[in-house]
Amino acid sequence: MARIGCLAIAKQPFRQRDVSSRKAYTFVSERKKRRGHAISKLLTYCVPHAPGKGFARDKTHNQTHTFSKPRQAMRNTIQHGMSRQPWHPVRRFSLLVTMLGCILACLSFPGLSLALELGTPEIHGYGTLGWLHDDQSQSAFVRDINQRAKDSLPDDQSWWNNDAWLRDSRLGLQASMRLSPELSVMSQVVLRDQITRDFGYYVDWALLAWTPLPETQLRLGRVGYDLFLISEQRNMGYGYPWIRPPVEFYGWIPLYSLDGADLSHALLVNGSRWRFKIQGGRSTGIGIPMDDDLYALSLDRLYVATLAYEKGPWQIKMGHSGLHLNREAKPLSGLHDALDGLAGAGLPAVEAQAAEYRRNMSFGGSDITLSTLGVVFDNKDWLVQAELGRVSAAIDMSTNHDMGYLAVARRLGDWTPYAMASAIRPHDAPYSASFNWGDGLPAALADGLNGLQQAAITAINSSRIDQETYTLGLRYDFNPWAALKWQWDSTRIHPDGYLMRPGTLLARSKPMTVQGISVALDFVF
Repeated sequence: MARIGCLAIAKQPFRQRDVSSRKAYTFVSERKKRRGHAISKLLTYCVPHAPGKGFARDKTHNQTHTFSKPRQAMRNTIQHGMSRQPWHPVRRFSLLVTMLGCILACLSFPGLSLALELGTPEIHGYGTLGWLHDDQSQSAFVRDINQRAKDSLPDDQSWWNNDAWLRDSRLGLQASMRLSPELSVMSQVVLRDQITRDFGYYVDWALLAWTPLPETQLRLGRVGYDLFLISEQRNMGYGYPWIRPPVEFYGWIPLYSLDGADLSHALLVNGSRWRFKIQGGRSTGIGIPMDDDLYALSLDRLYVATLAYEKGPWQIKMGHSGLHLNREAKPLSGLHDALDGLAGAGLPAVEAQAAEYRRNMSFGGSDITLSTLGVVFDNKDWLVQAELGRVSAAIDMSTNHDMGYLAVARRLGDWTPYAMASAIRPHDAPYSASFNWGDGLPAALADGLNGLQQAAITAINSSRIDQETYTLGLRYDFNPWAALKWQWDSTRIHPDGYLMRPGTLLARSKPMTVQGISVALDFVF
């Protein structure tokens, strides 16, 4: 009988839990152990595994390894106004697979005999109902930077404020089916708070998976961007103890999938499992708010290479990724034109600095690289998880940062208390005026030049993130398929480091400490 990599996997005996399931970091209570449930692979890649394929017994640890490692689908936000852009062939293929996934969803209802001809479709889902509140009115919390801070200065701080409910709440639905022993299709849609609202923008994955060998898999279509430890599980709150992945590490890059392909290969060496994965493609699916406008990112030459190691309670993952920005930010076009207009103005010092500012505000044609290292220790009682990352770009108005976090959780039956510390630091100090462009000029001209200079400095500094957060929380697994979480966060934001908490210009010029509380109900079905 085919083994389905979804909710059905949750019913396998705990003693035979797949070691690769640590990727979901699901917390199994003692009550669930007594029932013989291992909810360790919930919604981590709903493509069925062929009978008798993909397993090898590790005699040293008496655990079952699966080479075709399950993965949780990630959400993808697609470019605002994509309908005005030419359809890329890979994107057309993704749409076809998505349509097939929707058809499979319809075929899953009883009474439709066609489902038997195509195979057995599987429909599963997950969701989070979350609420948060903090003590600041000069800035607004965002889970990641593709959420618009609609109430940056909310007059209404009551518990029914819309933003309080939208930030962490989401609903995911997956449809998958095996077409043959080697071929599978899967589609996932995730409804959540994001700046783009078209239905197509909520399609996370739409792919065709080919498994020619138990340890090798090729996927084509829209696949998950798999660089971080839990990058493919970050929407499924049930799969980790905290309410949300650390914002300082996961929130700055809203890249969740790519249109292209990936190839993975795994092998066992002396009781250890090694897995290598490469991905390549493009993405036009990221919308980033810029004041009242939108920057629709378009990325090509996008690649990811990761190497993961697992043995016993340990997991280590190293990754490197690169991407190329091929589109300018239209909200900055007026500022670009003004800076370009200073060329040949007869003010050499002003012209040189204006050219520098203009160069560091040019997104189009710039490259960004990301390097990460993650380590996990999970012995079923304790979870210790940490990641470090470095982001480098050719321009200063980008995510040139170092970031990291350390999280510790302790399972005590149905209860899991946890603590976490995370931080992100920019590589360079914030921009400031070394001299005033209008010095020595008539007042009318001086005011205009000084205003343009300050606008350019503010724009460049607006992309900086400089903050740290300390977290305490508690998870309660009151049901085999649901968990309730409480979390307290204390965030300190340094001057000109407000990208993760949009607010007023006044707020950006001074440090700020924010105390916040969150409650979430995570569930799977």
